[in-house]
Amino acid sequence: MKNINRPGVAIAVTLSALLIGCGGGGGNNSSSSTAGLSADQKAFQQFALAPNASYNVQWSLPISGTPVNGTNYLIESHASVAASPSTGTQQLNGTPSTSLANTLSVPTTFDNGRYLINGAIVVGSGAFNTASFRGTGIVVAGLATDGVTVVTSQLRSNLSVVPLSGAVAAAPTALTQWFNALYYNPSLLSTSAVWGTGAAYLQYTATEVADTYTVVDYSGSTTGNTPDPVAGNTTIAALMAAGGIVSNDDGTTYTLTNGSVSSINGVTTYVSSAVRPNLTTPTYRTFYQLNGNVYEGNLVKAGTVLGGNVYFVAAPGMSTGYTVNYSNQYQIRLNAAAVASLRAAVTF
Repeated sequence: MKNINRPGVAIAVTLSALLIGCGGGGGNNSSSSTAGLSADQKAFQQFALAPNASYNVQWSLPISGTPVNGTNYLIESHASVAASPSTGTQQLNGTPSTSLANTLSVPTTFDNGRYLINGAIVVGSGAFNTASFRGTGIVVAGLATDGVTVVTSQLRSNLSVVPLSGAVAAAPTALTQWFNALYYNPSLLSTSAVWGTGAAYLQYTATEVADTYTVVDYSGSTTGNTPDPVAGNTTIAALMAAGGIVSNDDGTTYTLTNGSVSSINGVTTYVSSAVRPNLTTPTYRTFYQLNGNVYEGNLVKAGTVLGGNVYFVAAPGMSTGYTVNYSNQYQIRLNAAAVASLRAAVTF
């Protein structure tokens, strides 16, 4: 999951187009549907239980200048549960993505993530598909394209609903940092647009439930279950003996001095000893020896708090310089009124 991958463009594309968070307030939910629930679970139901829906906004936008169709995008998708997860695990019913910008279209392809599960590379569905209650929190789980295999799950906690009012361009700091380029680039939002009645966002903490191993392309860009390998017809041991594996993304050569090799779930796996640089989520570089090839990937360990989006800080005394801050560790979702307000506020 990358928060920024090239100078001048902020990337906020997450694993899923349907990450549950904040939908519309109010609704027709009876008091009995929240009896015995924690404050977090009540907040979840207030904003995600149908007829309300949770809205996730994704984007790739420039930090200066005008967005370009085919390169940039600003999209939303939303989902809801039909019944309370207090009655058992519920399906998240989602919608296709739509553009919030008149001049930008929805991307034709998404990287839905590839995972190493039981010795095989499987492709994620690109969504969190189910929601359930655990303790005082909410667990959302993403499935593979087979609709059965769980590839990732997160525990949601510390839910906080924040009403929005006044100018859209003058939003609370947490929201402006979450949307990074949308607020950093002064040309992207109207200064006169205001938040509509009932607009709000939900801020929460997401924690990885289990060790999650992903697989990525070493070079190129594929989306199926055969990512571009580091090398074919070789082993991790051979690559280590030849001097290690260079990761251009990390600016690091991985060897046995900065990582270790073991068998994990029957797969010979290299795991770095230190987290990767410039990511908001503590993530370890991995390499897998599988089917005669060596593949590159990542490990997010169980119990890891998942990072939010990077944000940009103007460099002192410079009109165009900036630094990138990687410290945020919260997630944000919008409700329907907030998304409608955002749609009306964008200038492109």
